[in-house]
Amino acid sequence: MTTPEVSNGDLGASVVDSAAPPSDTRTPRATWTEKPPEGPWCPESWLGYLDSVAPGLCPPDGLHAPMEAAGTRTAAGPWSLVVASRRGRLHAHRGEHREDAGTVLTFAGGWCAAVADGAGSATWSRLGAAIATHAATHATREALQHGAAPASAVGPALQRAGREANAAMRRFAELAGLSLRDLRTTLLLVASHAGALASVQVGDGAIALVTHEGDVILPHAGDAGEFSGEVTHFLPDDGAVERLGLSFAVRSLDGVQAIVAASDGVEDPWYPFARHATALVSQLQDGVTDANAAAAGVTQPLRGNVLRAPDPVRTLLEWLAFEKRGENDDRTLFVAWESSPSA
Repeated sequence: MTTPEVSNGDLGASVVDSAAPPSDTRTPRATWTEKPPEGPWCPESWLGYLDSVAPGLCPPDGLHAPMEAAGTRTAAGPWSLVVASRRGRLHAHRGEHREDAGTVLTFAGGWCAAVADGAGSATWSRLGAAIATHAATHATREALQHGAAPASAVGPALQRAGREANAAMRRFAELAGLSLRDLRTTLLLVASHAGALASVQVGDGAIALVTHEGDVILPHAGDAGEFSGEVTHFLPDDGAVERLGLSFAVRSLDGVQAIVAASDGVEDPWYPFARHATALVSQLQDGVTDANAAAAGVTQPLRGNVLRAPDPVRTLLEWLAFEKRGENDDRTLFVAWESSPSA
């Protein structure tokens, strides 16, 4: 089952900053426009290749799918789950497709989710990100036998998922006649199974666990380089799947009230994430108010409930339209929160 697309791409009107009056000699402020993507999301001649490596990812008529603002919600036991992804202002201004992707799947007693950020320098990174998240989550669910596997299987399951995502990307590159660099993407993969929470990561972005006491646990350091926006490892490069495997982390779900997996389009504006993740989760769980709207220095025009809104996917997509100077990238966020705590 592929992640349902729920938005027509128009969420969040074009952001246009007022220019200075004609008589003013100051440099006019930037004007942001929102243009539909030029060209298909996936060339029609490649749709068969895509379906062979990631069955069901793109519908037969989905040349422009996934849409530029999309997400899904579901639940597994006491956990409510939402993933949302929206195109950044720079891609919207240029009429380019969203390069991020996010997927969540459930199974008996658990769930798995993936977030990916296609490399801006890679021509077809949007396909790489979509293939990676689709293949990794489906492989995780299969390796855990849809929840029937023992608790000890979670580690091998995520290792297998990383290999299968990497193999799917490489196979697609071979079929489409692309170089591996054309599909480069990060990947954050997290799974809950039999009371354990496991995760792996390659590239930048952040996975964070927030405890009931408000403490933040970051299981991974990420693969950011010395400079902002520099990433040292991408799938499907040589060595990346080994890096993904070495990053494996597992712990009990006891004491955890929320888990987030964020692409760098969310992590960077909320940097340092270890300091601000609690405030981010508070906005999402408890609502945005005048008192907390400027957390981490972001400008958040939205007020009211987010995850507790009648349509949390749409509201989370609106929340992702926050502004911060110089931060115009695609944004993808997965959130799991304990909506009915276990006794």
